Amino acid sequence: MSSTPGRSSRPPLGSMRRRTKKACETCKLRKRKCDGHEPCAFCLRYEFDCSYGTQPRKKRCSSSTTGSSVRLRERPSSPGLGARANVNQQQMEANSGTAFPHLLGKSLNPQNPPKVYGFSWNLGLRDEPIQTFTNIASLISKEDMEDLVGHYLERLHPVYAVLNPDILKKKVASRWGNPVALDSYDPVLCGVAALGSLYSGHQGHRNEGALIQCAKEILETACIMNKPLLHHATAWLLRTIYLRSTNCPHASWMASCSTMHIIEAAGAHQDPGRVSLVYSDTADVVVDEESQRRLFWVATVLNTWISYEYGRSRVILRGVSCMPPLPRAGDFTADLISLFQISERLDPDQTNRPSDFEDILARVECLIFTHDALILSQSNLALTVYRRLRVAASSIPNDVISRIIRLGTEGIAAAVRMAEKRCPWWHVANVPFQFLCILLAIDSRESLSHVGHAMRSFKTIGMHFTTPTVHTAIDTIDTLIKLSQRKKERELSLLKDSVQGQNAEPVEQGSASAQAYDAPWMGETVNSTVLEDCDWDWDAFLNAEIPLFDDAGYGQRYG
Repeated sequence: MSSTPGRSSRPPLGSMRRRTKKACETCKLRKRKCDGHEPCAFCLRYEFDCSYGTQPRKKRCSSSTTGSSVRLRERPSSPGLGARANVNQQQMEANSGTAFPHLLGKSLNPQNPPKVYGFSWNLGLRDEPIQTFTNIASLISKEDMEDLVGHYLERLHPVYAVLNPDILKKKVASRWGNPVALDSYDPVLCGVAALGSLYSGHQGHRNEGALIQCAKEILETACIMNKPLLHHATAWLLRTIYLRSTNCPHASWMASCSTMHIIEAAGAHQDPGRVSLVYSDTADVVVDEESQRRLFWVATVLNTWISYEYGRSRVILRGVSCMPPLPRAGDFTADLISLFQISERLDPDQTNRPSDFEDILARVECLIFTHDALILSQSNLALTVYRRLRVAASSIPNDVISRIIRLGTEGIAAAVRMAEKRCPWWHVANVPFQFLCILLAIDSRESLSHVGHAMRSFKTIGMHFTTPTVHTAIDTIDTLIKLSQRKKERELSLLKDSVQGQNAEPVEQGSASAQAYDAPWMGETVNSTVLEDCDWDWDAFLNAEIPLFDDAGYGQRYG
């Protein structure tokens, strides 16, 4: 049977891999893989002019010539990742009514098919509203901005290295060089400035709240723009970090989900050169590949961990082909992603046996971190493993308990060090609180021997961060310790009575043993004689989220 007239003889994208001897000028400029056709698949898809230079490529020196071999760095990847991504892409393109006119046009006129666009998405009765935003240059001076950039690069960049420091500094210089004109990079600069203010170790910039509000206005408008940029996804990520550090769980979860959706709209979840046709109307193709990979993976880490801790669903993107970033001197982002890849096995949809959780704990232990933020995340992951084991196993081996306590103790030490530096990482409050709860829940001689040191450490943190939330958390733990002590006193009394053959004397109201404990998490003073006869639900309590700066005034001001 003869082929359809006008149909291109080009093989389907992804159906075969071959090494091309030449690349078009557009693909070389954008550092994309070129298939060598004229026009190439990339230029056809994104409607670029496709042309080839006349200069031949220079030959690379072989190992025999140089006398040494060069070993390429391999990227870790999941088995079958490319195959799954290709299947997802084909199914998504088949579902898409906005992509079908382009596919039809390619079969009829390969050189000039209609672009991917929602031609009949609706009746087009209204135009996009024109928005005006606050100018960041009116909120902060160049000198203050440079100072806050320094704090951001010192405190946050080592763990969440999604920005290129050199490019960031150039953006600051150019932005204040022309302070009147607005720029698409403004929400990124607002996020950097706000985080630099929050993590500066001082009172913070007077316009920190205004900077967050400025970024919020721009980002909420950018969500419905025809062409979201990767800058917008980066700014949403910075907003997520800020809200995770200051606000309620719901706010940070919503921001992390928005980040993932903007990343998908920009096609950043797929490796450059493999972006599906369905994203060709919104994909941001003029980006640095390594920065894009870092952005996608860090956003995935935050969305997943926030969702797990909050007990909500995370955003799962289809057709993911974005490779993990390479390790880089000066930051620990690759280490963060290594820890995250272990935590993926804690997905609630996965079926795990107790031995699986012990294997997860062993893999967590094998990672050696030098940055306190990563030590806190490692400790928090170990505490999560314990909570899952309580549900999955009737008993937990003593050696597993000892390892969890060791990782929790290391987390406590890291939290104190960060508090002394006035670095308000969210786990500075969360890890000590959860660790103390778990020590009481384990209720062994070994675990209780660590309660005193952990409580003193938590109170030290409370001296550095005198917020209502931290004080409430400390008071709650103090009450739980007293209730645990009272429970053991009653058990000891029962044992004494059994030995002496006497009945316990009735407890009079107002006596020391019937003293009332202040239980701030219940909102009222509760008599201990009521609580000690109840079955305490540790599993429900251990899943409680204790944000760091969740007092009403702070949340309303900066949310």
